[in-house]
Amino acid sequence: MTVNAVRRARRRPVPPLSEQNGPSSESLAIGEIDQTVFDCPRCSRPLAVGTRRCPGCRTRLMAGVPLSRASGFVAVGLAVGLAVGGAGGAAFGLTQVLAAAPSTPIVAASAAPITGRQPGSTARPLPSAVPGSGGSTGGMPSISSSALVQAASVNDRLHLAEASLRSALAASRFDAALVAQTLRTISADTVYGQQLAGKIAAWPGSAAVGNNIGLAYNGIHDTAVEALVQSVTNTTAYKQSASAMIRLLAGLSAVDAQIVAVATTNGVTLPEASPKP
Repeated sequence: MTVNAVRRARRRPVPPLSEQNGPSSESLAIGEIDQTVFDCPRCSRPLAVGTRRCPGCRTRLMAGVPLSRASGFVAVGLAVGLAVGGAGGAAFGLTQVLAAAPSTPIVAASAAPITGRQPGSTARPLPSAVPGSGGSTGGMPSISSSALVQAASVNDRLHLAEASLRSALAASRFDAALVAQTLRTISADTVYGQQLAGKIAAWPGSAAVGNNIGLAYNGIHDTAVEALVQSVTNTTAYKQSASAMIRLLAGLSAVDAQIVAVATTNGVTLPEASPKP
């Protein structure tokens, strides 16, 4: 009996499983290690990016740098930032101060007092420490002596107003508007004179004359205000007011004598009165 031997094809050796499936799934692409893995700076152990503590040497890490070294970097950066910021702030503040500084030069104060005309005052000079100019050489305070001199000037103006009223009454044609203007001037002078009277009365040595000046100015001012209420077309009313004002102003002669007496006693030089028209 013939037995036919069937030739079987030789099987090729089966390649390893790793070769059948291609490269191992655990292999890393070129460059991936640097992106996801780094070596511990102390023990060189491979660590995943973001690890805060090495499991081998127990070193605390911050962005792949030992925490102690990172803290030093932060401290140095903070110190440099504070130094630069402080210097910049100081420079900016200095520029602002220099920009805001006034450019007006400083003028040395003069020893001479600044004088000026007061409301209702006349051409009489203000008192000073120079003999013969109204200054006090006695114990009278300068503010009281100055007020006394200016009160004498106010009285001088009131006497001139009195002469103007007498001329208006003596005129052939009475001018009520002119009289009203004179009364307004008298009212303004007495308002200012009342302030001077208070300064004169503030010193015990001139309290009496200061009070008398104040009473006289009050009466004159009230009369002027009552007269100015009337219309300038009321000629009779302005004639009566002018006559009443003349009588009050004539009474200032007694006050003038008191002013001269106090000024003489305390070494206050009064200016010469203006000549009456």
